[in-house]
Amino acid sequence: MSERAVFLVGFGGPESLDEVPPFVESVLGRVPPEHVTEHAVERYRLIGGGSPLPATTRRQAQLVAEELGRRGVDAGVYVGMLHADPTIRSAADRMVADGVEDVTVVSLAPYRCEVSTDAYEAAARRALEGRVETLRFAPDWNLAPRYVEGLAEMLSEALRQAPEGTPVVFAAHSLPQRMIDQGDPYVDQLTATAREVASRLGLADWHIAYQSVSAAAREPWLGPAVEDVMDELKARGAPAVMVDPIGFIADHVETLYDNDIEHRQHADEIGIEFHRCRCLNDHPALIDALCDVVTEAMAGV
Repeated sequence: MSERAVFLVGFGGPESLDEVPPFVESVLGRVPPEHVTEHAVERYRLIGGGSPLPATTRRQAQLVAEELGRRGVDAGVYVGMLHADPTIRSAADRMVADGVEDVTVVSLAPYRCEVSTDAYEAAARRALEGRVETLRFAPDWNLAPRYVEGLAEMLSEALRQAPEGTPVVFAAHSLPQRMIDQGDPYVDQLTATAREVASRLGLADWHIAYQSVSAAAREPWLGPAVEDVMDELKARGAPAVMVDPIGFIADHVETLYDNDIEHRQHADEIGIEFHRCRCLNDHPALIDALCDVVTEAMAGV
């Protein structure tokens, strides 16, 4: 076992319906009302009975390990989740038991905010600080060249299936507005990435919108909503829309339900043709981008 490790940290998701209630409780930090849990269970039932996110993340880790090996980097690759197994703490314990002394932490969220990258890194620091010799954190990678190339390639492929000139809505998970007001770079990073992808493809008609507002929201969240932008496009006569959820690197409930079911249904109701770009998942460009950020971080220490 190598003394060096890469620690991929992310949000997590329930792989079965039985895992949904504890997952929702972990995300909310409390036991939610029964109707909230029931609604969540139904969403996962409609996308096949669980989230594909954990399996995709394991596949990403495997591919990162293989690519690092091809680059001559000897490092084990571990996965830890904030709200699902393996947790960041349990994965850290396993690293320590395996004799790892040098850890590079990489967030699987390309856009930094307090409930994603900040939270992942804080959990990794609590779990590993003082237990390994070297603990480093990879830089933000929302503009990593291979990541942007992968997004552009996926969107270009999707647009070939849509009418020429179809407007693109770059979508991301909404957040409480106060987080941005307090300094989160989330919106700025997302906008920079969307602008770069649009520039590479020569897109003239593109928009940024937000989705998946928490059912427990009691304060203003980021907008406009994807549905509101679709309404505006329909009103101006657009025959179709392409939703590209670049806020997520892997398909999960926010894309498979919120986009593919709710947003598609809304498009049907207002009479606009709906298209959706798939997430990168295990795309070679994403794997390259993650490996690039790992080697960059390792070279910096």
